[in-house]
Amino acid sequence: MAPIARAYTVSPAAVTEGQTVTFAFTAPARALTRIDLIAPGKPAVRAKLGRVGATGKLTATWSAALTPGQYTARLVVTIRGTKHYLRQPLTVNPVAPAPAALTASTNKLFPVQGPFNFGAELSKFGAGRTGHIHQGQDIAAAEGTPVVSPIAGTVHWTAYQAKGAGYYVVVAGADGRHYVFMHLQAGSTAVAKGAAVTAGQRLANVGNTGGSDGPHLHFEIWLNGWRASKASLPIDPLPELEAWSAST
Repeated sequence: MAPIARAYTVSPAAVTEGQTVTFAFTAPARALTRIDLIAPGKPAVRAKLGRVGATGKLTATWSAALTPGQYTARLVVTIRGTKHYLRQPLTVNPVAPAPAALTASTNKLFPVQGPFNFGAELSKFGAGRTGHIHQGQDIAAAEGTPVVSPIAGTVHWTAYQAKGAGYYVVVAGADGRHYVFMHLQAGSTAVAKGAAVTAGQRLANVGNTGGSDGPHLHFEIWLNGWRASKASLPIDPLPELEAWSAST
């Protein structure tokens, strides 16, 4: 007599490509079993499940990749050369596209929350300075204007440099870049090293501290960490600042 397989289930009946599927059924002990996954226009895929144990029950989880489509999961039970078939439907759905990642130039907030201007040529990235070049973009604004984080992240550093940056804050952004805010108003720093910050959270106020010749925010963006290694690199933030200001 041909073996009688029963209680055959495919769970879940609909999966996303790459996910696992569990096959379960009852069949005579020692029966040889496999699953054939069949879809129109696609090569059949075979999953060998082995022999049924003494209990007569077999459960197997299979994680082979399948292209999206409608499949028939055909159970094939063989005993003494005779085959018995049962079938269940299986739907394989495509992986949903990942949400668009935040781009470098969009979906961030302008760091100065008040009237501002970008100044003249000496305010730009790459402008000449004594012994070095300007590594950021100056944003002129009234002293006391709030300075906020363009992106969520963690406060990497806060400090004071009398002849240079004045009061400053460095934020390690959730996008892997470091954001630097310099010449902040004395007594206005509202965050501490290690603190988590959200996009739009106030860090301090525009000031005129350190080597500054008027109230402004000196703003930098660094790749590969802020002065962390030879791979650390400041980039021109002006194109992104212009995009952020246009979206507000």
